[in-house]
Amino acid sequence: MNEAKKMNVTEADHTPPPQDPSQVLSPRRRSALVTYLAILFAVAFLFVAIMMVAETKRLKTMNQELQDSSKQTSASLTSNINALQAENQKLSKENDELQASIETLAAEAEEQKTKQEELQSRIDALSLESKTLTEKIHALEIREETLTKELTKAVQVSELLQKALAANEAGDVDGLQELLGEIEPMKELLSATEQELYESLIID
Repeated sequence: MNEAKKMNVTEADHTPPPQDPSQVLSPRRRSALVTYLAILFAVAFLFVAIMMVAETKRLKTMNQELQDSSKQTSASLTSNINALQAENQKLSKENDELQASIETLAAEAEEQKTKQEELQSRIDALSLESKTLTEKIHALEIREETLTKELTKAVQVSELLQKALAANEAGDVDGLQELLGEIEPMKELLSATEQELYESLIID
């Protein structure tokens, strides 16, 4: 009888515990779970695709704004240079007229000794005015040269920014970083729109 009890105990130890039917997935539930997961993945993929399309559209819009801003900046700088050149020509003409007046007054002073003191005073005043105009002409020439350099740099940095946009859209990370490094020293010349686009490229 003891041996029978031992055999019963041994058989009980090797009998697997009954499985809970609620923990076993039926083929139908398993298929439904797979379908649910597939739908989740499809929705996530669609969301990512929509976000990428929206971002591409935003970049194209900003690129167009960048080109418009670049054209406006270039036109503004060109207009300033033309105005400075016109002012320079006007002052040069006035200076030539003053030089002619000086020569005329000098001749009159030579002819009219009695009026030499008065004429000399006028000559000195005109000479001072001529010197002032010469200094203004020189300052305008320097300003013209500075604006020309700024225009060249503004066009250059705009072209670099457009290349950076193209590199970003093409996924050229190394090329993008190199272009951003070239833009960095000249970023002060960027317009507000260009600054925003430049910052977005750095963040990306």
